[in-house]
Amino acid sequence: MLKIKILEADGAPVTREELITLYASDMNHVPFRRKSTVMYDGTINLEIPGEPVMLHAKLVIPGYGFMWISADNCGAGYRDGAELDYIYEAALSRVAEVEAVVKAGEFTPSVKCLGYFADAKGMIEMSAASDKPHKYNLDSLVAGMWAGDLAAVERARARIARAPKKDGFLFGCGGFPYPYPNRPEQKALFDSLFNFATLPFYLAGVEREFDKPDYTRLDALQDAFEASGIPTKAHPMWWPHLVSQFRPWMEGMRWSDGSLQREIDRVIKRNVSRYKGRIKYYDAINEAHDWCNVYNLTHEEQALQTKACCDAIHDVDPTANAIVNTCFMFGENVADGKVQWGLDFDRIHTPYTYLEQVHSVGTEYDTVGIQLYNPARDMLAIDKLYDRFAAFGKPIHLTELGVPAAETRVPPSTLDGRMYALRYMYHGYWHGTAWNETLQADWIEDFYTISYSHPEVEALTWWNFEDPAYIPGGGMVARDGKPRESMFRLKALEESWGFNFNKK
Repeated sequence: MLKIKILEADGAPVTREELITLYASDMNHVPFRRKSTVMYDGTINLEIPGEPVMLHAKLVIPGYGFMWISADNCGAGYRDGAELDYIYEAALSRVAEVEAVVKAGEFTPSVKCLGYFADAKGMIEMSAASDKPHKYNLDSLVAGMWAGDLAAVERARARIARAPKKDGFLFGCGGFPYPYPNRPEQKALFDSLFNFATLPFYLAGVEREFDKPDYTRLDALQDAFEASGIPTKAHPMWWPHLVSQFRPWMEGMRWSDGSLQREIDRVIKRNVSRYKGRIKYYDAINEAHDWCNVYNLTHEEQALQTKACCDAIHDVDPTANAIVNTCFMFGENVADGKVQWGLDFDRIHTPYTYLEQVHSVGTEYDTVGIQLYNPARDMLAIDKLYDRFAAFGKPIHLTELGVPAAETRVPPSTLDGRMYALRYMYHGYWHGTAWNETLQADWIEDFYTISYSHPEVEALTWWNFEDPAYIPGGGMVARDGKPRESMFRLKALEESWGFNFNKK
């Protein structure tokens, strides 16, 4: 058991809504199911397993944002029986984290970065000498968070400056409305910004009657993108999801009797056969790490299902790129015990543990697919996320991506699983108190810079180009067709790296 206080600058506990977010993970960021009690004085009693753990809480940090804040005892983790001041621990951990980045010597930190870093260190030292340390703790954390963001981005810029241009890099976007027949100016904007597009292969839209697929829309999209010289990706080949993929004839299918694998072969091989030689990239399977498990498969069966999807693609086209697409990359839903469809295991898979099992059954796949919708994690945390997933030895595609340009309400008719995603998982503020167009552009510039600097990252796909987007307000183009600042910022960034898609 850990006893933890999370205190404001005046020494009072943060809100109950913040206190109840606290969870523990292993040192590789894989969460344990949250088992906590908030006491009358705001102390959190958190049960943990008998191993070093990291801690994570989603907090409003004045002067920084509303984000997941982590503490790891400067890399050593916490053990049973500790009593902790969380803000102090998070600030101390952040100072150690930033110091490691700066001391590695890959870049020359800016005066601003070093200033924030010095403030973070100074405030934590003042906290240790004060009988009223809470304001110093919070000030140190704020300065440390800013220093970490700056260090991550400045290091990325230095890496980019030293490395050759990544000629095959894919700047992608969901391409469902293309080619905008009634808005030619929209097509021109799309073509100037992106060299990669995702097409909607959702089974509910392709095959309304059994064995009577209708490829009219997909053929038209593929023709239009080929005419514009833009390569495409088919998304998704398989999605164990009740609404977008499940069809009436799938009722009762099981892995154990072979019926599920036969359906996977039928659907995927038909799709790949039709577009062989025209489409290279395929999201082989989508969100199949417990979040979407409509067939109630075991963990081993989910891994074998993934293998079957990749095998079906490669059986038809050995040159195709099979992407295993995942979501909720930090796994906070595991602490909540939350899945969208299927069994709620005691230890729900995160994308990381799922890929470990996918590897264990000998799956031949080509690319790790990562979704990051408004992740409410700082830039240094995202930078380190890539390092963790690089351990699988595969290229990484950011398959779905977005942050809002304005705060909008979640539509009231939203399905439960999407409601959870939009309200709890994909919600937070970064460098402010509310999202706006400039903040969206700032985030995109920093995020794309960090992502492009990682050699394993080969594609970034924004979702969607225009409003309405999956993340409400997340388009680079507003509903009225007016481009937002983020579009111009991304264009300038691409050109600074040697990409200009206006030139054919």
